Amino acid sequence: MAIWYLNYMNELDRIREKNKEFIQEGMGMKSFEKQYHTYQRDNRKAEVWKDSNDNWGCRYWEDKVWAADEVYKGHSESYAENAAENYVEGIKNVR
Repeated sequence: MAIWYLNYMNELDRIREKNKEFIQEGMGMKSFEKQYHTYQRDNRKAEVWKDSNDNWGCRYWEDKVWAADEVYKGHSESYAENAAENYVEGIKNVR
């Protein structure tokens, strides 16, 4: 194997270990159970969901591309609705 490849793999392992806690939290799409509301304005869309643990959350889209998911543990449906509305109005940003 080439030396540069081994150095590259060692660097990746170092980055993974350093960011282990962050990676385990998960930055990808969440598993939601049921969608309740959709808010949309211009190129932004926000969907209000509930997960299997009865937590409310939002899935955010911009230009028809997924931007982020957020779960609001311990908060109400209206909290998630406010977050969704703030996103499509341009008050809240994600990413």
